Amino acid sequence: MRGLLVIVAGFLFAAAVGCQRTEDKPKISTATTTGSGSNAAAKPVQAKSEQIRPPLDLANPPIDAVKTASGLIYKKLTSVEGGSVAKRNDTVMINYTGWRQATGETFYTNRDRSTPMPLPLANTAPGFTEAMQLLKQGEKAMLWLPPSIGYKGGPPPGTAPETLVYEVEVVEIVSAPAIPEDVGAPPATASSLKSGIKYTVLQPGTGKDKARYFDTVTFNYSAWDHEGRMFDTTELRKRPATVPPFRQTAAMEEILTSMTAGQRARFWMPSERMNQDGRPLPGMPTGILTYEVEILTIEKAKEPPRVPADVAAPPAGASKTPKGVFYKILATGKGGAKPAASDVVRVNYTGWTTDGRMFDSSVIQGEPAEFSLGGVIVGWTDGIPVMSVGDKVRFWIPDELAYKGAPGKPQGMLVFDVELLQIKPPPPPEAADAHGHHGAGAGASHPAPPDVAAPPADAKKSPRGVSYKILKAVKGAAHPVASDRVKVHYTGWTTDGKMFDTSRKGAQQPIEFSLGGVIPGWTDGIPMVGVGETARLWIPQELAYPGGGGPQGVLVFDVELLEIKKQ
Repeated sequence: MRGLLVIVAGFLFAAAVGCQRTEDKPKISTATTTGSGSNAAAKPVQAKSEQIRPPLDLANPPIDAVKTASGLIYKKLTSVEGGSVAKRNDTVMINYTGWRQATGETFYTNRDRSTPMPLPLANTAPGFTEAMQLLKQGEKAMLWLPPSIGYKGGPPPGTAPETLVYEVEVVEIVSAPAIPEDVGAPPATASSLKSGIKYTVLQPGTGKDKARYFDTVTFNYSAWDHEGRMFDTTELRKRPATVPPFRQTAAMEEILTSMTAGQRARFWMPSERMNQDGRPLPGMPTGILTYEVEILTIEKAKEPPRVPADVAAPPAGASKTPKGVFYKILATGKGGAKPAASDVVRVNYTGWTTDGRMFDSSVIQGEPAEFSLGGVIVGWTDGIPVMSVGDKVRFWIPDELAYKGAPGKPQGMLVFDVELLQIKPPPPPEAADAHGHHGAGAGASHPAPPDVAAPPADAKKSPRGVSYKILKAVKGAAHPVASDRVKVHYTGWTTDGKMFDTSRKGAQQPIEFSLGGVIPGWTDGIPMVGVGETARLWIPQELAYPGGGGPQGVLVFDVELLEIKKQ
């Protein structure tokens, strides 16, 4: 698919979404996806829920309602004696309905759902964070949230601030890990990693070997800012992260490779150390960050190729393609045909930045990658056609032919060692199946969907701003996280209805890839889709190909998620 290669996955997995998104208010999530704290632009839409009569007057809170210093007004409808109260980092499971005070419109309710919704108090609107710490488990209340405390990060662009009113029932309180006593400042007895990151060991390891940067590590972690606000955790979600350390920030790679299985340690570092390619990760707080990390298992991986001695720059004898990709033949096969830009190729590859840091490799995954040469970065489309099957070539791809300016992707010149294993000509267009469905007859096409030009009013948004609509839903379906590998069928169009890529060509098999290895819009959007579900994604240019190397503008994909494979 387009953009299959290559993006460095960030460490921040939690989707910290505020409560006051106009397209689906309040939007509450504990889904794990790269990037958090988004307050993407959204336009007011018609209510998607039934209109519910509020139990109290929305415009005039009762005289016995309590008003706090922040402006929050609340009135308990049901009281409980001796119940527990949530703390600032806990997650509360709630049933709720929301109204616009000015119009009385019901803009959201979960009455039609069989389960309460999770609300992480560390990552929601300040009015909700305050109110949920005033209500006991089992209590029900009406809340009036003025604009100053009713939005996480302010109202969405293009919308007017307004007072929102909620009826909330606290069904359950899920306790967060305790805030460390030394949060924000390491003790004098702390040790130092090579880079200067401070740490103390909380629990000794049971394993003997430390993780290598290419091994697969399963670990739990919790993270707090210098004031003790927990901004990310796997322990509350009860789903550990599983990922090779090299797919993390350099700081987190150093942490994971300093530990053995069974070990738990606390680390302190400036927030800048968690930058990815010089940019802060979405939702990352500033100041001193405190992480607790516990390694559960270390799965040994196949060792990748060594960092090339000439990784910093192409040597004097390197050849050059017309577009500017430098290359050097490392080994030759039997000669023969070379791939065209429209062919599908099967390759083994490893990629490094020019400082020698590996950012991707099919070798350690134990299976080659397969993709259309028309669907990857320009440097690959331009460079791989110099090869025949069996050839091994080293490429130096300039920034402008790789991921220049693309968020979350390796920047600067990239170096790849590539072995070409197979060339597959593209199937004829007439072999495509009808409407992208399995089993359709030959001779059909992939017509653009009627809403290809723009997402409809009932589309939702992912944490980083991908609009999506579930076309086929599966109740209770498992969802992937940013560190998973997935198997999908897909078709992509530009907003003028032109199809630019599809996996549904003749007998072509579904595409399998790591969610950490595709365009940011896929990394962010596909976790919104469950196994067996089909969804339509509208991906903004800044989350697709902002620096070129692929189709420009908003891209529209129909995606069928077939399988999740843990890495």
